[in-house]
Parts: sequence; C-alpha cells; structure tokens
Amino acid sequence: MTLDPDPSPFLAADGRSVIVALDHALTSGHVAGLQRPGALLADLAAAGADAVIAAPGSARLARAVAPQLPVLMTVDYYGTDTTPGEAGALEQHALLFSAAHAKALGARGLKCLWVHGRRDPDAQLAALRATAGLLDEARALALPVMVEAVLWGGDLAPAREHDGALVAHAARMAFELGADLIKVALPDDVGPLADVAAAISVPIVVMGGPVADPRGLFARIRTVLDAGVRGVALGRNVWAAREPVAMVAALRALVHDGAAPEAAWARLHGEA
Repeated sequence: MTLDPDPSPFLAADGRSVIVALDHALTSGHVAGLQRPGALLADLAAAGADAVIAAPGSARLARAVAPQLPVLMTVDYYGTDTTPGEAGALEQHALLFSAAHAKALGARGLKCLWVHGRRDPDAQLAALRATAGLLDEARALALPVMVEAVLWGGDLAPAREHDGALVAHAARMAFELGADLIKVALPDDVGPLADVAAAISVPIVVMGGPVADPRGLFARIRTVLDAGVRGVALGRNVWAAREPVAMVAALRALVHDGAAPEAAWARLHGEA
C-alpha cells in the first residue's frame, strides 16, 4: 500500500509558501550569490523561508546547516550549453536522480521540470515519460513532487514564456499528471491561471525568472496571490539580491501577511 504524498512540509500553517530556488548552480556553476551555499542556507532558514529547492550537493549541505528547512531536491538537469557556466541554444534535459536517492539525502520532496514547446517532439515525449515514472516512484515512498511546468522550448521561448493561457494550460496539465505542487511562470494575464487555481486542490506557486525591479515584481506577485496562487518559488530575485534576508522578509509580507506591494517594498528596506 502506498501513502498519498503530503505537500504540507513545504507550506506554512496558512497553506501558503515562500520557497527559495537554489538549484541554479547545477547548470550555471559558481555564480554570484551562490558562492557560499552553507551560509546562504542558514540565512534563509533564519529569515523564515518555508522551503528551498536544491540540487543534491546543497540538499545534503542543508541537512547539516539548516536541518529545519524542508528541501525539495532537484532530480533532473536542463542545460543550454555544453561549456560549464555558459548559456546557449541547446535543449538538454535528462532525469538524473531517483526518488530513493533524494530521500537518502534528507530531502522531503522532489522537483522536476516539464518543459513544453520543445522542437523535438520525441524528446519531449521521452521527458514526459521520465517525469511520469518519477511520480510513480515518489508515490511509493510517499514523497511529494513539485512539477515545474515551463514554456522554455524553442517553439515557445522567449516570446510566449509568460503567455497567460499557456501558463494556465501547463499548470492544469501538471495537476492531471499527478503533481503535488506546481510551479509556473508569472503570467502576463492572470485570469486563466486564476481559473485553474480555483479548480484544483494542488498548490500553485510562481517563479520569478531573471532579476527584476522589486517594485514591479512585488506588484505582479500581489496580483497572482490575489488570484489564488499560493506562494512563490524565487531564485535569482532572492539570492542575487543585495540583501537576500530582507528579500525573504518582503516576500513573507506579501505571501503570509497579505501586504500591499508598497508595504513589501518598505519591509525590503527595513522600514517596517
């Protein structure tokens, strides 16, 4: 008998979540903001992050330096270049790690990509089969899986990465695949995603993408939260910020306190 995976370790008591994505170094290498992963993990835990997304190295480190911080371990790889630390135009995607491996490292859940819009339909289908197999394996271990449903394929990116209808379709498809948590892009039009959020029981969180002006980012996050999205899973906009701890405080104000963007901005600058 298998147990239904429980996503609650990654949610606060209000059912919402501020998640910080730290898995970029698996693709990007030793980039600014991620040079001291141990110190960053400890700071994020102290700042009140509800969870982190981490590749195996940082997942194992988290167990030592921030054992109270729930980890969603990234189990796949998506790269665009074969040179370490560089970006290109390739579409490389592979499942690397098993659910059992993640559990052995102390992770309380898994995160994998479902990349839509790939130029090679056979490669996209193979990746989908691998994701479905991972969900099956994770369910046997009662580990929840976050499916990051993205529009990164060459037939969609960059022009349609934030298309509201496509983001909503991707979220609904991830739900039907069996995801326990769903991560999608911030949509340009939140209406379709609001419809999906109201129709399904699985928490949806949004990612931030490249570093953005916090004022505009906070306004967009407020809009999707008001539409039924349950939180954020931001990476570069947290760990590449001047003060990552202050950014977590600002995001907590938005997600957990229902703060207006202006109040989050004040929290970011220590004014509240």
